[in-house]
Amino acid sequence: MEKRQDFPRLEAVLESSPSGLAIVGRKLIPETEQPERLIPLLNHYMVDDSAQEVVQHNLRWVNGDEEKPWFKFAYVMLPTACNQRCMGCFTGQDKSRLQSGLDGPFYSGDTIDEIIGFLQDHGTEAVVYGGGGELFTWKGAFDYIERVTDSGLGMVIFTNGSLLQEQDVKELASRDISLIISLRDTVEAEHDKAISVRGFRRTIRTLNYALQNGMHEQNRLAVEIPVTKDNQERVIYDFVPAMRSLGVIPFPEEYIQIMTSDEEKRVCHDFREAREFFAKIAEVDKKLGYHHNPVFGQRMHAQPKCERPLYSFAIYPSGDVMDCPSHSVNYGNFLKTSLQEVIYTGFRDKIRNFQLCPCSVFYTATDKEIPAELPKHLEVFR
Repeated sequence: MEKRQDFPRLEAVLESSPSGLAIVGRKLIPETEQPERLIPLLNHYMVDDSAQEVVQHNLRWVNGDEEKPWFKFAYVMLPTACNQRCMGCFTGQDKSRLQSGLDGPFYSGDTIDEIIGFLQDHGTEAVVYGGGGELFTWKGAFDYIERVTDSGLGMVIFTNGSLLQEQDVKELASRDISLIISLRDTVEAEHDKAISVRGFRRTIRTLNYALQNGMHEQNRLAVEIPVTKDNQERVIYDFVPAMRSLGVIPFPEEYIQIMTSDEEKRVCHDFREAREFFAKIAEVDKKLGYHHNPVFGQRMHAQPKCERPLYSFAIYPSGDVMDCPSHSVNYGNFLKTSLQEVIYTGFRDKIRNFQLCPCSVFYTATDKEIPAELPKHLEVFR
């Protein structure tokens, strides 16, 4: 078993505790506010000026002033298995109940080429890996990554990191790839409890390798952590300052509800608790020099409300093309027609009638802003 000194890039924020190793950052919070710094944005994924340019282009396209739509990225969902069973898994792996769109085989080479060709022809920056589980449980993962990145597209990969070896991370770092590594807690015992296996050290090992390869220096490295009532204090006072000190982009985000059980929902914030959480985390980040005032609808710290359906879409193994991985609107099935036909009809209608997705409304400044109608899975937030 690795020891603290086996993670040299993390030694400044890693401590031993009765509950195993722990990421500790509260000692790094200065007493006085630091000079304002530029908030780093994860390459290819976080909302920046390029995303707004794509949105404006697509609004012109709908009005007939542009030949074709553009996309910042597309989620290409894969029917991958998973080596963990995280509490409240977004796709339902922990309950053996996957989203219906994930029913289907891995795409054929011809289908992948069709998807890549469409994206290239529509100004797309990157492919975002999404799916039923962990990408690196699939033997074809690195061949797929090579195929996508050799085409000139970048990639964003969500991973728990536990299956990656040092050479694997070196290969990923050599390509146009941004990594989002998943943690469930800053404390080893709590993280392992949440994922139902012992995985904390394997995950931070990959974080250590990514830092070793300088991925943080090009804004290509982030760590996500779903926030609950159980871990919120550690997320605010340990996770965020620790990640900032390492140059890693922190992705604390409100717990997604889609596949969450009633018992799991009890550890989630309601709207008032979410409001308090975002205010506290913004205060800590401000002391570190990162100024971000929470805005209506946001789910993730230091990011605005979700408008992804205006500049991206999601493709599923079943052939279904959705406005986003939350399964809000089905544009059609590209295996029955073509990707262009599906996008040019469903996506056009989505832009014309776009409203902030109810599943994305997490932060509200006052009770009056809480939407009157919410999806059933978000009623717990009231």
